[in-house]
Amino acid sequence: MSDGRVLLAWDSPNIDMVLGQLILRRKPTGRERPRIDALGAWLRERGAEEDLALEAAVFANVTERTFNGVLGWAEVVRQSGFRMFLKPKLTEGSDVDEDILALVRQRAAEVAPALREVVLMSHDGMAFAELARELLADGIRVTALVFPEHATQLVSVDGIDVVDLEDVPGLFEQPLPRLTFATLPAEGRWLEPLGDL
Repeated sequence: MSDGRVLLAWDSPNIDMVLGQLILRRKPTGRERPRIDALGAWLRERGAEEDLALEAAVFANVTERTFNGVLGWAEVVRQSGFRMFLKPKLTEGSDVDEDILALVRQRAAEVAPALREVVLMSHDGMAFAELARELLADGIRVTALVFPEHATQLVSVDGIDVVDLEDVPGLFEQPLPRLTFATLPAEGRWLEPLGDL
């Protein structure tokens, strides 16, 4: 039996928002979203290093209009060994952040298997930076699985490990059109306007 656990908490609305609004500048297609099989393989490899138990949870908001479309994805997620938390989006403020915090804190309080690492797949530093500090203070490793350029508050937490989403093998079918300092060529690059004059 394993003496520790790795918990991955995927804030799906946040990842979709960053991917769509900040990187692609449009709604991502299914082929442009993270691949659950690649994420599962990455997590299994991470847990195998220390023979840790694995738990992966995807959190998503659904409206009445989007519910049926999300059900197919939820089945794929569940068949891949992930848990899925669906919450009705009844108001603009109805978010999954509190539900993610509740699950992580519940697992951190459990004795066996003891929580050894939390992988936060969210850019929401306002919601999760303080949680990361608490976990780190308790000796629990915290990894931010993010696009680092869009998670400055979270990745600046002292002691947090940062893994770029595009560094997970096969997570995206093709490279994303990101603009980061590392991708900026030495000779410079023109950025075309996004709107009309």
